[in-house]
Formats: sequence, structure tokens, C-alpha cells
Amino acid sequence: MTTGPAAMAVEGRLERALARFASDVSAPLGFELALPPVASPSYHAVESTTYTVSEGGGTPTLFLKLSGEETAELVDDDVAYEAQSRWFDLGFSPQPIARAPAERAVLSQYLGEGWKAARIDDLMHESTATRLVAMQKAIASGAPLGRPWSVFDGIDRLWMKLRGSSHLPADADWMANWMNTLRAALEAAGIDQRPAHGDPHSSNVMLGPDGAMQLVDFDMAGDMDPYYQLGVQMNELYQFETQMQPLLELHDGSVSRAKFARCRLYAAADDFYWALRSLLMEARSQAVGIEFLKYAGWRFLRCRMLLGHPGFEDYVRSV
Repeated sequence: MTTGPAAMAVEGRLERALARFASDVSAPLGFELALPPVASPSYHAVESTTYTVSEGGGTPTLFLKLSGEETAELVDDDVAYEAQSRWFDLGFSPQPIARAPAERAVLSQYLGEGWKAARIDDLMHESTATRLVAMQKAIASGAPLGRPWSVFDGIDRLWMKLRGSSHLPADADWMANWMNTLRAALEAAGIDQRPAHGDPHSSNVMLGPDGAMQLVDFDMAGDMDPYYQLGVQMNELYQFETQMQPLLELHDGSVSRAKFARCRLYAAADDFYWALRSLLMEARSQAVGIEFLKYAGWRFLRCRMLLGHPGFEDYVRSV
């Protein structure tokens, strides 16, 4: 682990969390860093520090996540743990073992040999996409999590923190104004909030033996428009809209122009949100060598391209 004040603070939190968890396991705990942080090309393990944990020096069986302090005000730890607990009961997530709220630490079952983080190519296949959408619909049919969330509320919070940042692109105000238009259109059409994982990027889907699939990273879990999550998923997996539409058919049983338009509006908003969130991490993170600006630039670019697409205004009128 690298030295310095930030690393020492994480080490202190880790030691306190392991001491707290010692009463929940049967042997002394050993640990190793699990995932190196990477912001580009994928935004992976940059808002937390994760460890594989072994009992008594054996093969790792546990996974410990220390949530980062940089985005603490954007995450509801209680809801994230509740979501993981509920979805474990459904067979959709690793078992949560214990948590140390003061350290923002969660100890879970470790998905070890035979498991891997999904890649975009994995989730593009119809069979895999079908199973993932079925999991998301089962989650949406459950009781509310008690954390209403809108990507536009998220944008407002981040915009207030970052407005005036030297890293914002020259057309940031233009994109921000577009967000107000998208929000007004969607709210006028009506929004049904349902429980959702909220962050369906491929690295948050684990694939295991015999076709097993699990969801991980519950920081974005909350009650939200299901078409937000679906729109995000479409935007990550496919380049062309003709490829995206079958995902809506899997979700709804048919393709409605109004619902597809809703997904595309949310896709643009999600790109703007995560570009801003990456800039917040650039401003706050003390980690060295993580390309937050590169990732933010990519998300701004994709947002800009979608907002400027010749047919995008028609989608705004179609929701």
C-alpha cells in the first residue's frame, strides 16, 4: 500500500474494521488488496478500497469494502447494505456478513475461483441480457428502499459543487441547460419510482460457474425510474439504437417510442452526471495515477454527441 496521509487514514480504518469484524468470524483475519483502481477506460474501484480477506491464513472467502470519503455525501450506506441484503435473499448478490458503519466498511462473501467481472461483450449476448433484465425486474417488483433518487437531483448537487471548475468543458453550461429541458419533459410525462441497483455497468455484474450471475456495488441503489437504469444499460452496451431497442423489448415485451425516448434522455443525463462525478473525484482524491479527467472527458463527449444528434429533440417531444 502506498504511503502518505491518505493511505495511512485508509490503513487505520481497515484495522478498526477488521477488529470490529473479528467477532463475526471464527479465526484471525488476513487481507490483501483486491482491485486496483482504474478510471479509464472503465470506472472501476475508484470510490472505494477493497480487500480479499482470509480466515486463519487460508484461501480468501470474504471481501471487504471500505467506501471512499470523497463521495460520502452522495452515498446512503444504510440503503446500500439493505439493498445487498434483500438481493442476497433473492439470489442476486453475494451474502453480506457484517458492517462497521463508523468505518463505512462492509464484509461480504467473496466470489472467488470461477468468477469474473463481466465485460461489455459478455452482456451483449441475448441470453445474458435476458437474465440481467429479469433480475432487474424482480428487484423492481419489491418494496421501496426508502431512498428516492433522480439523476437530475444528482446533477444539481454536483453542479453546485463544481460550477466554475477549470476542468469543466467550454460547453458545460449548454449541457447543463439541456438537463433542465430533459428533466421537465420526463417529469411532465410522469415518473414511477421503483427499487433498482442503479449502476448497471458491466464491472458491477459478476459472472460465475454454470452461468451464475450476481450484482455487486450497491452505492447507487435506491428508488428510481426503471427506465433510467435501462437507458444506462443500453448506452453502455450498444453503439447503435437499432441494437438498443431489443433490450427495451426484453424489459417491456414490446418497443414503445415513448419508452425508448425516455431511455435515451436518461442516457444523456447519466453521461453528464458521471462526468461531473469524475471531476469531483479529480478534485478530492489523493490517489495518484487515476485518470479521472480522461474518463470525465469521455462521458462529456458522449453526452455532447447524443444531445447534438439530429433526432434527439424529437425524443424530448416523444416522452
